[in-house]
Amino acid sequence: MTLTILAFALSGLLMAGGAAVVALTRDLMRMVIGLGTFLLGVAGMFLFYGQAFLATAQVFVYVGGVLVLFVFAVMVVHRSSGGRPVLESRHDIGAAVIALGVSGMVILSLQDSVGGWLPASASGGAAIATELLGGHLVVFELLGALLLAALVAVLVIVGAGERR
Repeated sequence: MTLTILAFALSGLLMAGGAAVVALTRDLMRMVIGLGTFLLGVAGMFLFYGQAFLATAQVFVYVGGVLVLFVFAVMVVHRSSGGRPVLESRHDIGAAVIALGVSGMVILSLQDSVGGWLPASASGGAAIATELLGGHLVVFELLGALLLAALVAVLVIVGAGERR
């Protein structure tokens, strides 16, 4: 087994393990740690495909920034009398069907861009980026800004409701 295949497998295991922790645990802080593990695995995949800038951005923006927002959101979430965060949602079949559907759409959209599990050259990463974002990069970034504004608005509304 070469070092390249080992790096790919390690990144894949980080992603799968982190996603499993997020999907299967009921403790909010463990979910955040699982998400951080998954995002580090994604950064490892970016490095594997030769995209060092994207890997660095992944670590700084998502692992460093988004997880801090999640921890902040966990701090302001509704708490029970014992002080633990209250989780209202349950795991259901609808969420699993939606997750499988989205995964299937991503796999089908990337089918022509990637010939196998391991690309023959670094151009595979460029083909994947073109396929996923293409001419929609500006719209993608605007949706990210809209999501951030919505998160801040929710925190303001929740904060205003607790002051009464």
